[in-house]
Amino acid sequence: MSYQLTGEKLWRYMSLDKLIDLLSTERLFFAPLSFFVKTDPFEGYLPAVAIEADAAIYRPLIRDAESSLAALEDYCKHTTQDLTADERNMLHSKLNRLKTDWKSFFKAIMRSITVNCWHLNKVESEAMWRLYSDAGKAVAVETNGDALRVSIQSRESEHRVHIHPVRYLDFFNKDLKPADCVVEGHRAPLLKRLSYQHENEVRAFIGRVPKNPQESAIIGYWQPTPIKLPVDVRALVKRVHVSPYPSEPFESSVKKVCELYGLDANIVERSRLLVGDEELLKPFTF
Repeated sequence: MSYQLTGEKLWRYMSLDKLIDLLSTERLFFAPLSFFVKTDPFEGYLPAVAIEADAAIYRPLIRDAESSLAALEDYCKHTTQDLTADERNMLHSKLNRLKTDWKSFFKAIMRSITVNCWHLNKVESEAMWRLYSDAGKAVAVETNGDALRVSIQSRESEHRVHIHPVRYLDFFNKDLKPADCVVEGHRAPLLKRLSYQHENEVRAFIGRVPKNPQESAIIGYWQPTPIKLPVDVRALVKRVHVSPYPSEPFESSVKKVCELYGLDANIVERSRLLVGDEELLKPFTF
């Protein structure tokens, strides 16, 4: 496991049904980056300088193919074995596919990476409550970097999981260097635009690993597929925070759900985001 965090507090805001799914299945849901393109069409993309660095590696292959095709056509013109129209169209079609395949494979590979997202913060976030509440009803599972790692490592799995904070960049900044677009040896799942830095996101992620080059050359292999990763829920869940917006019986329902799945109801607490203002003035009596 590739891992960068230790005791930092992490929050995962979710609806009650997703909490039930986590507790009942004891599995974390890893969604392909392709699932997020409606809220961020740049998911799975890299800053322009990083894409250019990748394209620079591929570009000579295209130039060689173009030169080879031109040489073949020129040779055939001066022999009795000139190419037929069908043969010429077929070769040009293959060249055009070679030019477009790079983009298709780039998007497919990057967007097949699956992620499980957490919010890094010492305190709860009003913005996150609003973003992830369903009609105001939501919960936030609190954990920390060590607990997330232990909860994953304590269960057997074929998948290699990496856990790192996201880096927020201006994707069109020409002053960036390719090295600026690398986070602990990784790129796509850990890079987002500056407009999303309020998420202060930490991602656990899984990349697909082909068994051989032939498998990786099939674009269908990179079909986005969610993963439900087994975890030790009791090691993972430190507290369950209840949204400050809904009234009873929502909080009682959350406690009952936790009890049903073997968690101590005392770890459930209602958010104090909207209370406590009088406590600030209480010491000041005259």
